[in-house]
Order: sequence, then C-alpha cells, then structure tokens
Amino acid sequence: MLKLSYADEKLGKIGEALDWTERARAILQNVQEPEAAKKMAEAGAWYATLLHLEGRSDKALEWAQLAARESEAAGDDDSLGEALFVIGWACGELGKEGAEHYMEQSLAAFEKVGNLTRQAGVLLTLGVVLQWEGRWDEALSSYERGRQMSVKVGSAFSAAAARLNIAEILTDRGEWAEAEVALLDTLPLWKAAQHRFFLAATLSLLGRISLRLGRVDEALKRFQESRENFQQVGAEGEVPPIDARIAECHVTMDRLEEAIAEVNAMLDQAESSNSIGKLVPLLQRVRAHALIKQGDLWGARDALDASLAAAREKRNLFEMLLTMLTLVEVDRLEGIEPAQEVLDESRSLLSKFKVRAVPPAP
Repeated sequence: MLKLSYADEKLGKIGEALDWTERARAILQNVQEPEAAKKMAEAGAWYATLLHLEGRSDKALEWAQLAARESEAAGDDDSLGEALFVIGWACGELGKEGAEHYMEQSLAAFEKVGNLTRQAGVLLTLGVVLQWEGRWDEALSSYERGRQMSVKVGSAFSAAAARLNIAEILTDRGEWAEAEVALLDTLPLWKAAQHRFFLAATLSLLGRISLRLGRVDEALKRFQESRENFQQVGAEGEVPPIDARIAECHVTMDRLEEAIAEVNAMLDQAESSNSIGKLVPLLQRVRAHALIKQGDLWGARDALDASLAAAREKRNLFEMLLTMLTLVEVDRLEGIEPAQEVLDESRSLLSKFKVRAVPPAP
C-alpha cells in the first residue's frame, strides 16, 4: 500500500496517495512488533509529506511531529530524517522559528544511516529555507551541494530540481536569460517523468521571466498552464502565487480594473489562507502599480505602505526591496525627494542580493 502511495504521488494523485497511506497505518495499528513500528513511523512521515505537498502546512506539521516521536520510539533514523525534514519545511512555510535547525537535524539523521539520496533532497530544501531568509549565496551553495550529490547517486530528477531552485534565484537577481536556458533544459525531464508538480513550478518561473522580458502573452500562457498542472495534482497552495502573477500581467496589459478586482479578492482571503497571506507584499505592490497607471498616486502610496509593512512583518527582504524601489519612483513622480533611509536601505539590499535588474515600476 505504501508503494502504491509513492507511485500515486509521482503521478500527481495526492488524494489517492493519502488514502493508501491511511489504509496502511490502519493495518499497522493492529500489529505489535518492532518492524511494524518502523513501518508505522515511515507511513506517518510520508503522510506528513503528502499533506505538505497538498499545501496543508499546519496539518503537515502536526503529523510530522507525531511521526518524529514514532520514529524515535522505533529507532528508525530514516523515518526520523523524513519527519524532521517536514517539520523544517513546514516551519519555513509558516514563518515559524527553527526551520534551518530541523533541516540540519534531518541531514544528520540521513548521514547517520548513509542515505545519500535523501541527503541530496534535504540540501535542496535547506537551500529553500536559506533563500526565504534572504541568504542567497548560502542557498546557492546548498543547492549546488545537493545537485552534485544527486549526480553522484544518479538522480537526474533531484539534479534537475536543484537547477530549478538555482534558476529561481537567478530570476530574482535579474539574470533572466541564463535562468530561462536552465529552466528550458529541465522541461523535457518533467514531461517525460509526468511529474506535474515540478513541471508546474518550472512553467511558473518561465512565466515570470517572460513577463520581465516583455513577452506578456507568452507569460500568461505559461502561468495558465502552470496553474492547470498544480490543480491537477491537488497542490492548491501553489495556485495563489500564480493568480498574483496573472494579475501582474493584467496590469502590464492595462487591464487595470480587472487586475485590481483580482488582487482585492485575494487580499480579502489573506487572513484565512496562509498561502495567500504570504503574498500580501506582492499583492499590495501589484495593486499599487495598477493605481499608478490610473493616476491615483495617493492610493498607490497607501498600497505600497501596506506592502512594505507586510514584508517587514514576514521578514521578506526581497519583497521589501521591490516595494521600496517603487516607493522611490512614486516620490519622484510627485516631485518629492525620496527619504534617505529608504534609499540607503534599498541600495544595501540590492548589494546584499547582488541584483542586476528588477521589474520596472509603471
């Protein structure tokens, strides 16, 4: 049943994978022996992983903590590594402390049992945590370590995932041509493997690059295809970021009322949805860009202030940078000298992230 669950996950059928895992655990509850305890821990850690892939981070964290206790009781370091991995992953997603700590503990557990394949996977996700914290050079180092280990164990899949993560940082740094080449190189693998989640993630990044390069129709097509693939695998938590980028496309296309309506609808759900709550800095900035195009600079400033406040609260330094750069442009449009502290902070962040180009304000 667990093997069927693993197969269903690879085919993007998360709901079916969860069902198989529940059935496996129901059987194991009635078996009192050491091997059954280890299998129970494995199933628990896998269940937590599936919940997180589905975007249910709070529930995934609860299950991962349970699986960690089961793994320690069973003396199963492999399952403990998986459980700690999900705890770290979920903590990072939810903005909780300790994400890096749990990832390092997970890495240590896999090193203890010599599981090179999972070490590679943890290094990739540790890179994501470091990236969230604005430590991009360290993230790139972790991604590259993970990529090299993936090549060592013969995992073309993980090596391609590493390239995807590296390309995301290149995209944010404004190295769009280089990032696009890397992403296009991975597309045939995701399609051949029928792995819709990574196909969707790759298309999403390609859409952002198309938008930055002014190919808006192509960007919309890539975003819509990405959205469809995320929905097909049940990764609903990945859909709101795509919708935010589609609204950004609509601003670029001067479909301003439509963009504002899309953003406002998402902002109305921000408090009740973690996946949307993380997007408030971006959503408010997209709203500001639409208002700038409508000539409403006061309204735009209010939206940018809300964006900056949300980014500071979430400690999202890159979103802070993009919003501050737009605030500087609004000051200049109004004939106001930008505040020196804003100029200093934005220049410091540009240097920290080694950004070569940023999306232009309208």
